[in-house]
Amino acid sequence: MWAVDKQYLNNDNFVSASKSEKPFEMYAADQQILQDKSYYRVMNTSVSTFNDASTSYYHHSIGGYHGAKLKRYQELIEYQISKGNMNVINMLNTKYFIVRDQQSGQPQVQMNPGALGPAWVVSDWKIVPDADAEIKALDSLDTRQIAVIDQRYASVLEGVSRGVDSTASVIIKEENGRYGPRSLKYEVNGSKKNLVVFSEIFYPEGWNAYIDDRKVPYACANYVLRALPVPAGKHKVEFRFEPSAYYTGEKISLAGSVLLLLLFGAAGFITWRKQEKEG
Repeated sequence: MWAVDKQYLNNDNFVSASKSEKPFEMYAADQQILQDKSYYRVMNTSVSTFNDASTSYYHHSIGGYHGAKLKRYQELIEYQISKGNMNVINMLNTKYFIVRDQQSGQPQVQMNPGALGPAWVVSDWKIVPDADAEIKALDSLDTRQIAVIDQRYASVLEGVSRGVDSTASVIIKEENGRYGPRSLKYEVNGSKKNLVVFSEIFYPEGWNAYIDDRKVPYACANYVLRALPVPAGKHKVEFRFEPSAYYTGEKISLAGSVLLLLLFGAAGFITWRKQEKEG
């Protein structure tokens, strides 16, 4: 078998452990950005931003490549990000740009002071009739102050106050020193019921919102993000990834495993009884 295997897998098919552990070169720009321990995203224009996945190896990136990219995000790229709409780039929490230095040709860092952070409170919003109007409204929307929301989610905004709340604050909470892929936690404070926009992709199914561990409805805002009304006072807000298909699959898997064990047990019992009779 070894002789046959060597015809298909030889020394050219293997790489050193060091290269396997770090497949992408770390530049000085990457090292500089990684000094920042807050939660942010990066836009790398020194490579093909939306056709190169190397940036995502070291950073949370607004670019990258995947053969099954979300349709809404692809449309946001085509109609807003590719046109340099900074209000949209800011709402994606793009704190750093990596650009190519014209003289040295090396990647260098530019900080974006306009990045809106992981979440923020808006003072106003406008309702639009459909998704087409929603993405069009982003052309000139001040995403720091205003959110645009499809009328399908208008009922979620019931009782929310318009106007600036100077006392409002939103803090993202780390868990075990990292931001979990299945749970995002925030601390929200305000003097009135505010509308909070979260710089995370909205999914119609799978992610549920909780305020003080009570499940609540939330809306899609700015075409791709999440928006949640939060009552006055200090509250714990959490988004949990709870896909019903996953839990249904787990129950089916458990039932199948139990049934298989019962069948094995029954087969063993029948074999034992048969041996007893023959003995």
